[in-house]
Parts: sequence; structure tokens; C-alpha cells
Amino acid sequence: MRWLINYLPVYRRPFWRGQLIALITVSVSLLIRASVDPLIERGLYFNFLFPSILIAGLFGGIWSGATTALLGGLISAYVWIPPKFEIALTGEGIFRLVTFWALAAMMIVVTSFVHIVLDRLATAEARAKTVASEMKHRVQNNLTLVQAIVRQTFQNSDNLAQAQKLLTARLAALTRAHELIELADKDITVEKLVGRALEPFDAEQFTLAGPSSVIVPQDFALSLMLLIHELATNAAKYGALSLPAGRVEIGWSEEPTTRRVVLNWKERSGPPVVQPSRVGFGSRLLRAAFASEGADASITYEPDGVRCTVAFATVGPANGDNPATEPVEQATAEASV
Repeated sequence: MRWLINYLPVYRRPFWRGQLIALITVSVSLLIRASVDPLIERGLYFNFLFPSILIAGLFGGIWSGATTALLGGLISAYVWIPPKFEIALTGEGIFRLVTFWALAAMMIVVTSFVHIVLDRLATAEARAKTVASEMKHRVQNNLTLVQAIVRQTFQNSDNLAQAQKLLTARLAALTRAHELIELADKDITVEKLVGRALEPFDAEQFTLAGPSSVIVPQDFALSLMLLIHELATNAAKYGALSLPAGRVEIGWSEEPTTRRVVLNWKERSGPPVVQPSRVGFGSRLLRAAFASEGADASITYEPDGVRCTVAFATVGPANGDNPATEPVEQATAEASV
């Protein structure tokens, strides 16, 4: 029975195909009825049409079943109900025909209900496959990202205690990003994301400026939050946040026509800035992840403070590719160098 269900059409059924199925089923039913007519003295005028209505309704749709009932009933009444081959039904003939159509209508309603159930099951199955695929992608991506963070942390740390502290902070930032994505009803705004990334730091040393309606794509939220956390961590260790008078200005704006967002990080009143001797996690993240996700990002070490500029689109890729898979793998490869 299961193999038969697999052949039942779902969603939209072409009208012409349903009518073709109706004509075929009506013809077969009438031929069978004609073949047994010599064995029947009277009656069974419409009985052979019921399987046809069921088949037409299931495989052709509601209009196919209606055509089968209407056309089959009229032909059967004309050929077999006395007076035969005349359009002159008596009271009994009219009663039989109307009763047949009433029963046929009930069968059509049942078949239409079956199609509704099939359509909803197909939709639910497609949605479940999409969710499963997305969950698989997210889990793989997160595991690879954690692996990259661990490798990079231990590679560039001077001792185990420092590595443990950095790793704990970075994983906490990743956790806050996931919590933000899960708790977001619909969209993640830049304002919420920046505020969540800066929770472990002194809020009085930050100045935030930008519209509250600017959206961050979910696939890009993890990378952006990790970057902001890394910038703040470095600023607390070496930059503006290491001094009481230091300040960090974070501003963002959106171009209405292109839907492209520009976010600026600028440190002020901190210690003198020098070019680092080695590439840090934030720089690797910019180079490995952001470029592959269609974002433009750069870090410059200006004399009065570090500046970071990130530009990204609020609308994700239109195709069905997984844009975050490649950057994370690339980040892992670079982190192991």
C-alpha cells in the first residue's frame, strides 16, 4: 500500500491530466459494465463507476473526480436506465441518478481531504529536511569554528594559563552569539549584537552610534561577534581600554539602496599604537571568514588608536549554498599554520 501512496500527486495537479484520467476511468468502467450487461437483468447502473471516481479523485484531483461522476452518471443513465437510449428518466431513474451523484460527492470530498493531508505531509517533510540540513551545517560549522579557536589560542599563547583564559573568553563570546541567535524572534540588529559582545567590558568606555533597525544576517553574526569581542579584548590588554581615559567609538550606517552596512571601530586616548609582530586571531578571522562571506574588512594601526572597518550586506546570498562552511575551514587551516 505504501508504494501506491508514493504515486499519489501532491501540491498542484495539472487540470488536463486530471481530465484525461477521468476520461480513461469512465471509459474503462463503462466497458466493464457493458461486458457484464447480458448477465444482469436490471440494476447495477452506477456501481462500476465508484472505483473510477475514487481513482480519478486520488490521482487526478477533485475536478477529475467530479468529471468522472458527472459524465459517467449521465452516460450510464442514458444507456442502461429504462427507457434505454432516451433522455426521459422516470421518477425512479432520477432518484437513482441523484443518489449516485450524492454518494459520488461524498467520495470526492474524502479524496480531496486525502490530498490536503498529503500536501501538508509533503510540506512538513520538506521543512523537516531543510531544518535537518541546516542543523547539520550549523553543527559542523560550529565544531570546525571551535577547533579553529582552540588551535589559534594555544598556538599564540605564551603559557597554559593565558591560553585557558583566552579560550574561555572566546568560547563565552561564541556562546553569547548563539544565545542571541536563538532568542532573536526574527532578526538580529547590529545594536543588540554589539551590546551582547561587549557585556564583559566596561560599558562606560564605549560610545555606540547607529540606527537600531540595521540587521545582521544570521550566518554572519557569529563571525562579527567574535571579531568585536577580539577587538575589545585586545583593546583591554594593549589599547584604549587599558587606560581609564581610553574610549572606543563604534558606529554603523546602512546604505538604503544597496542594503550594505558599514561598521567602524575606533580607539581613542589610549597608549601609543605599534604594529603587532604577529598575526592575531582577529586578523585571521577577517582574512579567512569575512572575505569569503562577501564582507569587506580591514584593521589599521593608526597613531591615535586602532581602527577596524567592516562592510557587509544585510541580505544573505540568494543561492542555497552554505556560505559559512568555506570560511571556517579556511580559518582552521590558517590557524594551524
